[in-house]
Amino acid sequence: MRTPTIALGTIGAGVALAIAFAGNAQADSFTPDYSQVANGDGIDSNQLLTPGFSPVQVPAVSVEDEGGTTTVVAHPFLLPWVHQVVPVPAGTAVELRGAVRVRLPGAAGLAGGPAGTLVVNPNGHCVFAGPGTDTAALTATAVTPVRVDVPFFDLVIEPTLYR
Repeated sequence: MRTPTIALGTIGAGVALAIAFAGNAQADSFTPDYSQVANGDGIDSNQLLTPGFSPVQVPAVSVEDEGGTTTVVAHPFLLPWVHQVVPVPAGTAVELRGAVRVRLPGAAGLAGGPAGTLVVNPNGHCVFAGPGTDTAALTATAVTPVRVDVPFFDLVIEPTLYR
């Protein structure tokens, strides 16, 4: 079996970068948007910004301007066929909640508005279930979250396993 050295090198570089920037002065309790429904359930297809053939769908985003910061929050989701191609054994499920926050100082003025910080914050919530699986009948086990917290970039992924 061949070792994917490029992927391992990339992961190593990412870990080294995270360690180098540890102690982010803007660190906080960054979390995903817990109100986001899983898999885009209940989203009106007339409110989507992306074409129907795209595997990632993006409903209308919210934009807030406050104190020199423009924040764009999005709640993209994957189409059902994408969930179906993820191999999950019958009787089990994997739930992933995640969010990314990218801060770009000085970028808010690029769109013709006042100069300031642009914050882009996409959130996601997916449940990947095996064939014929009823997640409500399974026991949920939270797994240790994945966190990256460096200047200008935050990432959190909170996995839960269902058995």
